[in-house]
Amino acid sequence: MKTTTASRRLAYRWARAGMTLIELMMVVVILGVLAGVGAYTYSSYLRRSRSQEARTMLASIASREEAYRSEFSTYCAAGAMGTPTSLGLSNAWPTSAPTGSRVPFLGTSMPSEWLQLGFRPTGDVRYRYVVVVGAPPTAPPSPYDSGFTSAPNQDLWFVSEAYGNLDADSVVSTFGIFSGNSNTLRIVNETE
Repeated sequence: MKTTTASRRLAYRWARAGMTLIELMMVVVILGVLAGVGAYTYSSYLRRSRSQEARTMLASIASREEAYRSEFSTYCAAGAMGTPTSLGLSNAWPTSAPTGSRVPFLGTSMPSEWLQLGFRPTGDVRYRYVVVVGAPPTAPPSPYDSGFTSAPNQDLWFVSEAYGNLDADSVVSTFGIFSGNSNTLRIVNETE
């Protein structure tokens, strides 16, 4: 009689050790939420790491501009078509960017001003770049013109911007650097 009771207890424990349908559904929901948060976090991390290209390239452009100025006593304007006089996506190079994938920066139709500046990325790029230059009394374009006056103590200036669209939607991120502001980076819609 003892063995029958023991086997019944064991069978009862095994039956109770399983999961109910509600418990199983709760586990699936929790795993789904964790997977969704993980996917969003990963894609956000990926966009932020890819946006590092713009920061690095603008810093390189700024150092090239300063070297160019020390040699030629002026800054070098560069864009998609000759010497650009205004900022904007339509004036930036390469013309096939911005997309979610990389495009070649160097090519046969590349404007010579980029070569003159000495700016040659080591690989393909995800952003478009433009450099606009000026001298007093010409003010830099907005929003870089804050505090700029045509007083005699004003200096030559350059503004460089990078435009990207890493997730291929209608929102374009803009990174900008202005020589008159200690080359501080200005960012709009960093990860779109």
